[in-house]
Amino acid sequence: MEMGERLASEVKQYILSFCPASCLSRLSFIGHSLGGLIIRAALPHLCEYSTKFFTYLSLSSPHLGYMYNSSRLVDTGMWFLKKWRKSKSLQQLTMTDE
Repeated sequence: MEMGERLASEVKQYILSFCPASCLSRLSFIGHSLGGLIIRAALPHLCEYSTKFFTYLSLSSPHLGYMYNSSRLVDTGMWFLKKWRKSKSLQQLTMTDE
């Protein structure tokens, strides 16, 4: 996921700029909704800091996609977005990717 790679890049840049690796004691993430998925996608790109991982808190994130959704409005909106924008994130969210 491209947004996960971007987040990982920003985290690495922040650590290198403001917190030398020897001073880094803990690395925690809190994400809501799509943010939780982006954080989860960023974690493999931050493996050099895996010994510093402390907390990953995901609030209302659709880790299983939106397949348990029962709203026709959301279904219609997702259908429209998938037709309008060819997005890997939308395919993953609706679990229609490989």
